Amino acid sequence: MGFVLDELENIQKVESYFDRLFSSVKLEADKILYEKYLKARSKSSFARKKSGRSLVRIRGYIIPSDVAVISTIGIPIVPRIASNPAIQIHGGNVRVYLRLASIGSVFSRTFIAIAELKIENLRDRIKVEARPILYGIMPYECVEDPRVDPENPGVLYHVRALYRTGASRVFTFQSRVKNYGVDKIEVVNFYSEKWGVFLLQDYRDTFPINRDYMMVRPFFKDRGFGVIAVGPRNGARVDFDEIVVIPELLPSKDEYKAGGNASLKLSSNEVLVLYHIVDRHGVYYTYAALFDNNGELLASTEEPVIAPEIGVYSGARPLTIFVCGLALYGDKLLISAGRDDEITLIYEGELEEILENMKFFRG
Repeated sequence: MGFVLDELENIQKVESYFDRLFSSVKLEADKILYEKYLKARSKSSFARKKSGRSLVRIRGYIIPSDVAVISTIGIPIVPRIASNPAIQIHGGNVRVYLRLASIGSVFSRTFIAIAELKIENLRDRIKVEARPILYGIMPYECVEDPRVDPENPGVLYHVRALYRTGASRVFTFQSRVKNYGVDKIEVVNFYSEKWGVFLLQDYRDTFPINRDYMMVRPFFKDRGFGVIAVGPRNGARVDFDEIVVIPELLPSKDEYKAGGNASLKLSSNEVLVLYHIVDRHGVYYTYAALFDNNGELLASTEEPVIAPEIGVYSGARPLTIFVCGLALYGDKLLISAGRDDEITLIYEGELEEILENMKFFRG
């Protein structure tokens, strides 16, 4: 069973492809993952702290009116949202993958556009010219939350939320970036001995930790929360039978959900991962975790790396800070995040300070 789409201009093929995606969902898989969650819950003793102090500071910002974006045939698009971006350092430049929505998009039908600028210009008020590379094709589709593969800069992960009549599904895709465009997308899929190849019904915040392991965020729709899990992968395929829910990264009883944000390879055996916790009021806090090459959690910060601040911006979803990008520039850590579901913030911090604030569990 294949899950690759490489002819985006063929509408009939796209329609058939999405029909196959919907029919490949195994709702029973959520029950197995929930059982794994319950077992992990009994092992969880790590308590995170909430504070108003961040370990990083705001370096710059991008607002929708400062993004000049033109469609593939040269028609200007006026954005009203420019948020949740991934970043990638490319020589002396930085590539920014922005989640955009047009000013007339009342349903927030978003798409991904790429912008490139000198890294020294990635500060204060940032103006960019962007090109769409991943766009919604169907009327019910939103394209969201890009992430760069930490070990393969030519591969970008992204979410496609499909709000089809009678059912909705949220899938993560692997996409291959080439010459400021995408020539192929493949859905992140799962394999088990019981079902073969299949899909979960909702798994955003899914991206590689490294070439061998994937971070997966299944969302239990009927129970209203999501958790962080890790499983072995071969490209875009994840071994479902070997997926492990991480006890230390579970939301506590007064927290709503958890999710992964971005990963960065630090050494031959260490990967830095940012993840978020959403409290019972819907406020986002971002923490850092350290993994080894075998997908084992080594440590996590107890204090937030990014704590929400009042008065920074007033947008559609106040106190929502959603990270999608993580890069190292010299000894500085650069983090790109959406704020209030409307604008982009670029943060800067000291990698050493974040590592010093970690509590080690093993390793």
